[in-house]
Amino acid sequence: MSAEGDGRLRFHQKEFIEKLIDEMEQTVAKMLSKMTNDYSLVEDVMISVWTLACQKVEILERHENPQGWIMKAAKYKMLKALEDRNHISERELLVLEKIEGYLIEEVEMQIEWIDMLKSYLSQDECTALILKFCYNVSYAELAEYFHINEAAVRKRVSRALRKLKVEMSGERYNRERRGI
Repeated sequence: MSAEGDGRLRFHQKEFIEKLIDEMEQTVAKMLSKMTNDYSLVEDVMISVWTLACQKVEILERHENPQGWIMKAAKYKMLKALEDRNHISERELLVLEKIEGYLIEEVEMQIEWIDMLKSYLSQDECTALILKFCYNVSYAELAEYFHINEAAVRKRVSRALRKLKVEMSGERYNRERRGI
């Protein structure tokens, strides 16, 4: 085939695709919009369908019902996209369930730790340690919270830590003696 004949063929194919897109765009958009409310997904699928149509222009020219071919391709691409999105959602759900499990374990550990602290320390000492080391509250903010000066808060935290070390080392010593 000559270059001139090839150019006319390409021009004819371009006109055919442009005409097909113009007459089918609204219909395809309506059909896809009925399948989902996600308009960005509809747009992505439409772009994908028109790209595929441009690649398969020779098949579409010979096809007895190119509009039906476009509709089926659009429906297939949308169903595939929705399936992929649902699969991702299932994976995200599994990840969220794992995170939730870890968070529950973490909360249980924190409750055990706080109960252990309460068994060794007074309520104020326990609160001071939790605020200082779990929530990174400054000594100035602790002083404001307890309505005492900053030096007294430092001393309270230091005393609580010392008391906790003594209790924990004694308990560890007793456990070692008992063979636990």
